[in-house]
Amino acid sequence: MIYPLSAHKFAIAWLPALTVASVADPAPRLADAFVVPIGGVSIPLATCVLGALGVALARPLARRQESTLPLPLFLVVSAIMLLTVEIWIIDSRPPALFAFVIAIGLGFSGFSLIELVGGQVREFAARLITALTNKDQTP
Repeated sequence: MIYPLSAHKFAIAWLPALTVASVADPAPRLADAFVVPIGGVSIPLATCVLGALGVALARPLARRQESTLPLPLFLVVSAIMLLTVEIWIIDSRPPALFAFVIAIGLGFSGFSLIELVGGQVREFAARLITALTNKDQTP
């Protein structure tokens, strides 16, 4: 049941609650709980560990196309994804759960990302070479 509430009664209850809530320190995030400075860069250890676990635990679930790679190439792809996740975590400081979920996704389908970026780089290089060779041939 909803009772009518005047603005005065609302303000009497709301303003003290607002004052207390705005002064209280929020609980620290897990991502900020274990931060270690290394070489002038602060590293969120808990989030980095969760990111590494996400990639490592998702790699056995990789697509069939990746499973045909020889073990050394599979490990290289895994290392690239692990480095990508760790650099992203250090650079953007996402919340711990979000970093873990993104790391799982990258570990599961990161090879597709590498193929996509590789294809774009290949197309860009081909356009660049074509543009440079056409430029040299025009009078």
